[in-house]
Amino acid sequence: MRFFEINMTRIMLKRQSNLPFFLMCCLFASIFLIASSCDAKKRKDDQIVAKVGDKYLYFSDMEGIFSKGSSKEDSLALARLYIDNWVKTKLLLKRAELNLSTTELNVNKEIENYRSSLLIYKYEERMLQEKLDTMIHEYELMRYYESNIANFSSNEYVVRAVYIKLPRGAPALWNVRRWYAREDDMQELTDYCQIHAVKYDFFDNSWVRWADIEGELPQKEAATRQMRNYNRIEQEDDDYIYFVHIRERRAPGDAAPLVFVRDKVKSIIINQRKLKFISELQREIYNDALAKRQFEIFNIN
Repeated sequence: MRFFEINMTRIMLKRQSNLPFFLMCCLFASIFLIASSCDAKKRKDDQIVAKVGDKYLYFSDMEGIFSKGSSKEDSLALARLYIDNWVKTKLLLKRAELNLSTTELNVNKEIENYRSSLLIYKYEERMLQEKLDTMIHEYELMRYYESNIANFSSNEYVVRAVYIKLPRGAPALWNVRRWYAREDDMQELTDYCQIHAVKYDFFDNSWVRWADIEGELPQKEAATRQMRNYNRIEQEDDDYIYFVHIRERRAPGDAAPLVFVRDKVKSIIINQRKLKFISELQREIYNDALAKRQFEIFNIN
């Protein structure tokens, strides 16, 4: 304010004969003083909560961080965290400004590069949301999966299997032992299980995690050892008899069935479409600008 007053005095002495100019300066000075006094009054009524050098954090600066319905304790904890982070940031900035060279302090180029990248990214994302086809047909999933099956390995045992839990007194168990190992006898087995089984699942045409079946058996570790080497598993406890027949298994490191990597395959296909879309968008914009002569490349030889 002192600097402003000195300069106003010099203007008045130099322009005494020019009354309109003097009045104009007074007008601008009045506007400045009013704005300054309003801001000063606002800050005077505001509460200072932290100070680092000549930088101040006011209570009004934190108004947006509090959520409706928060308890007094939660709000206080959040305020303390905000203040602590503000102080750390200002101290780190001050240390950086003191220790970095003039060249390093000039970040205009980096800011402009970041701004450019951010705007391009936002535009590309909008175009992707508006125009990218995200519908993936089953044949596309299967084709990509089969062409890249070596890239989709399982990290656990997965099986196609038959699982049956029967009461110990269930009739004709010898038939169950014959039926559950033969795919041709599934209808007879189904009819039997609907009447007598406590629980049964036929995963002939679908894959499941072995851990899901193992969790149903009384001797889990023994069942897993048998599963690795044999197709038939039979266990019992005081009340039930358990039958498992392994139709097919895949060990960790083998190709994972599509059902277990479906989301991953979808994600890969979508990402490939995104890359292709962005490449075509860039080429389209370039060719359009070239046709309209909106840019020129100069010979640098």
